[in-house]
Amino acid sequence: MTSILVLGGSQFVSKALAKYLIKENYKVDILTRGQHPIDYAGFRTHLIADRHNKDQLEQVLKGRSYDYVFDVSAYTKKDIEILIDVLPKSDLKRYVFCSSGSVYHHSESWIDEEGSRGVNPNWGVYGLDKKVAEDYVFSYAVKELPITIFRPSYIYGEGNNLYREAYLFDRIEQGKPIPVPVGDCQVQFIYITDAVKMMASVINHTFSVGKAYNVTYKTPVNWKTWIETAELVVGKKAKVVLVDEALLPDKIKTRHYFPFRPVSYLLSNEKALAHGLYEPTIDLFDGLSLAYADFKNNPMDRMDKTMNKVDEVANGSVNLIDYI
Repeated sequence: MTSILVLGGSQFVSKALAKYLIKENYKVDILTRGQHPIDYAGFRTHLIADRHNKDQLEQVLKGRSYDYVFDVSAYTKKDIEILIDVLPKSDLKRYVFCSSGSVYHHSESWIDEEGSRGVNPNWGVYGLDKKVAEDYVFSYAVKELPITIFRPSYIYGEGNNLYREAYLFDRIEQGKPIPVPVGDCQVQFIYITDAVKMMASVINHTFSVGKAYNVTYKTPVNWKTWIETAELVVGKKAKVVLVDEALLPDKIKTRHYFPFRPVSYLLSNEKALAHGLYEPTIDLFDGLSLAYADFKNNPMDRMDKTMNKVDEVANGSVNLIDYI
């Protein structure tokens, strides 16, 4: 039976990935710091270690071997250096690194996997750290360590611990105004189930060795479509407030009142589909419907401390907004 190690397993993407692999009858170990309860069964072993502590990591991995390693909890080159240094490699068929679409330079157009990567002021150090981590992983591909890299767009859905679609559901249900930056940014989302299926589709897929792939649902949307779709799902009209940021005080930035950055985010997934990887099928309406059901059935504390100006902007106390 194929053996798999998931770095992570306690929250959102890594949790969904582990649960999916278990459902597909793979032999799955998860590795976390042990700081969050694991509320599902079916994995073989829950390994507990701080991945930044080489001694701890070496101890829990001693004597173990894996066919596939899915690394969802790495953010920096150092995270990966320690893991690859101690990871048993004799049976390893693939090391899969979950990176991010934030590694690309900013563009208002579609970005494919050959798009230029580097500093992007919209994402800051997060995107740059992921890019540097990717470079390190690619350097091992040259040394014949079998690797695959995935670069997701905005992932949403069941178990999302980020205050994004849950924020929207909260505001609509409570009848509170939703401040939205003026503009027509085009972005892409991918539902969590589609995202993990796409990543898992590299199993026994040798052509994907040494390659990077964008992970997204093909159809872009703007904020208006995102909100209108949520209205249909919730069954209630949203109170939208359009915000002209040119008129806002300098101290108030988009992320102080909105869960996304005010920039387009368009990734082409044609390469993945051409190479025979899983094709995402869940559109925004179906995805938000599933997300809303999870929101109602599984309450979670998702508050975003960065969004500390929502009511100030939404209620017009800065006197620089228009209501529609």
